[in-house]
Amino acid sequence: MATNSDSQGAVFWDWLRPLFAADEEPRRDGDPQRGMALTVCVLLSCILWLSLTLGEQRTQTIRLPVEVVEAPAGQALAEVPPTHVQVRVEGRGLDLLRLLYSPPVVEVNATTSRVDVTDEVTLPQGTSLQIEAVTPASFEMALEPRRARTVPVRSRVEVVPASDYELIDDPHLAPDSVEIEGAASVVEGMDAWPTTARTIEDLQDTVEVEMPLADTLRRLVDVHPRSVQVTARAGRFVEETREVEVGVTGVPSGQDLVSLQPSTIRIRYRVLFRDLFKARRASEFFATVSYDQIRSDTTGYVTPRVHVPPDLHIRDADPVPSRLRYYTFVSES
Repeated sequence: MATNSDSQGAVFWDWLRPLFAADEEPRRDGDPQRGMALTVCVLLSCILWLSLTLGEQRTQTIRLPVEVVEAPAGQALAEVPPTHVQVRVEGRGLDLLRLLYSPPVVEVNATTSRVDVTDEVTLPQGTSLQIEAVTPASFEMALEPRRARTVPVRSRVEVVPASDYELIDDPHLAPDSVEIEGAASVVEGMDAWPTTARTIEDLQDTVEVEMPLADTLRRLVDVHPRSVQVTARAGRFVEETREVEVGVTGVPSGQDLVSLQPSTIRIRYRVLFRDLFKARRASEFFATVSYDQIRSDTTGYVTPRVHVPPDLHIRDADPVPSRLRYYTFVSES
């Protein structure tokens, strides 16, 4: 008695045979049945080829990552071990394909000065895979006493203000230092730890970004914390002038009297736009000339010193004129 699969196979071949049999009349181009038959044949060929290929014994070289998982207490690596090893493996094609797309990590312990990599490679269980060769077959582990210290953070964040805007102050880092820990020779040779590189463009106000630290020597040095907050402020500065009187300071009692020509000057400066009206009313805006300047001068001119409010964002404060003539009068005793 025929089985159900045998009957289904007979039906399939009965359907496929006429498609390749010679007809008394040629079929029209683009016959959908013939196109379907060709497609089925191509698919069957691909499946057959793939099954044969994946079942064959083959040899493949695969790159496996290396990770150091343990070091002796109080010790740390002084040199970076190999990040990958080349492993030549023999096995069925299907097992090799799985290994290629999901390579295992080679975990090594830094408890000895020399690591035999072949003993540390672990292949998936239940497969026909066998290791033929490992490159490098072994490598040295350089260990040193473990040290910790605090170093400043070096910002690699470039801030570009928008047109007509300027940075109000240097970008602020919080925290501005981190703790690093690793081999003594590595840690003691570092004077700063950089952030990752980034550019902030077209800044018009205040921006705060969380910046991860660069992974420089991350396999040798532990860093805490691993990120810092960068704050940058930008604003629009405008030009302004203000007229002030120039005072003479440090004149001893009963000594020569001093007269300046002119006695008032204009201060030309740039101020953050939001501080413009405060700068116009601030009493801390003035200019002075010290009596010591006059006594040590040999030219007949002195340069006034400009004082601006410390709580306002003022830049490039220049006196106009930049030099003043002075006259001294001897007081009558």
